[in-house]
Amino acid sequence: MVSTAQSRGSTAVSQEQPGGYYGPTGRRFLLVVYGLVVLGVVFVFSSSFPRAGRPIPYHSDPYWFFKMQLQHAGIGLIAMIVVSLVPLKWIERFSRPAFLVGLILMAAAAIWGRNVGDARCWIWGMQPSEFARIAYVAAVATLLAEGSINRRNTYRVVLPMIIATVLMLVVLIKQHDQGMALLVVLLALTFAYVGGARLRYLVPVGIAVLAATFVYCSTKPYIVARVEAWLNPVEHIRGAGNHILHMLVAIARGGPFGLGLGMSPDKWKGLPVPHTDSIYCVIASELGLWGAVGLLGLFVMVAVLTFKIARQSKSRLGYFLAAGIGISLTFQALVNIAVVTAVVPPTGLTLPFISAGGSSLVSSLIGAGLVLAVARHNQEHTGRRG
Repeated sequence: MVSTAQSRGSTAVSQEQPGGYYGPTGRRFLLVVYGLVVLGVVFVFSSSFPRAGRPIPYHSDPYWFFKMQLQHAGIGLIAMIVVSLVPLKWIERFSRPAFLVGLILMAAAAIWGRNVGDARCWIWGMQPSEFARIAYVAAVATLLAEGSINRRNTYRVVLPMIIATVLMLVVLIKQHDQGMALLVVLLALTFAYVGGARLRYLVPVGIAVLAATFVYCSTKPYIVARVEAWLNPVEHIRGAGNHILHMLVAIARGGPFGLGLGMSPDKWKGLPVPHTDSIYCVIASELGLWGAVGLLGLFVMVAVLTFKIARQSKSRLGYFLAAGIGISLTFQALVNIAVVTAVVPPTGLTLPFISAGGSSLVSSLIGAGLVLAVARHNQEHTGRRG
């Protein structure tokens, strides 16, 4: 069965010969993800030991963040393999309940959680929105698997998708998590396009979303301050502009070939949370331009391989699930890199597979597990045909 979206240049099915449990494309995807996780563990240690060495609250343990990242990487990799073994019909059955649970946890975090920066998005030591985002992708993929976005499917597909997106955005706005809200909007619009919505409808919707975003942001003083600092960081050097300038200096300091692993001076003072939001600056500083471009290339490979796995899928669910996870991970990486290079204002999004943090790393690996589940399904289907 071929989806309407696949007719937009995605109808071709790969003729690769069977090879391995996940197939050739799945194996390459797994290798790239594993490489990103290893790179993340290395640079979490490199970027965090100055902060972790402080007496409070890390008890002068420079390995604290490194050990936590290693632990979360182990949990996430196990979760990725387990999820990759789940049949697609189970994913279809449990994706919507999982999304509902994610929304409930997000609402609990908005009410009783703790603040991190301007956002109240943490509860019980985790950030539920990271997991809810993956569940949202899976839930929307199951909706689009039932039919394309058109008038005939208004009540079966279009309306439930709009409700799921609005609910997600309402809770994220309540949490003051504008970065994740931006990611969800980008996901929804892209899903709508690949799901068959026509551009003559999507363009006005996109314009309306931009207008609503502008009006909302203009009413929030802390967002206005961020945008003003981004537009003219020198004038706000004693505030948010200082962070923007330090990120740019750290990247420029690396030059073409970098200062060497562990040698970035900016992580000691100046860089905002160098082990999470601005870890890309540390990588650019220590590995140089070529290292930074190489990391960007790995994320491009993630996008290409997920879309290739999606195109190989014989089911609509597999197509939209793999493509949705690829879109989510790619957009998140691009937005994070755009922030640290001052292309867009700060959003608070982490770098997938790289930044410190259990919720970000484990949820990204669960998403990778869903892609591998599609790759395994593709391989089993090809094997049966062979």
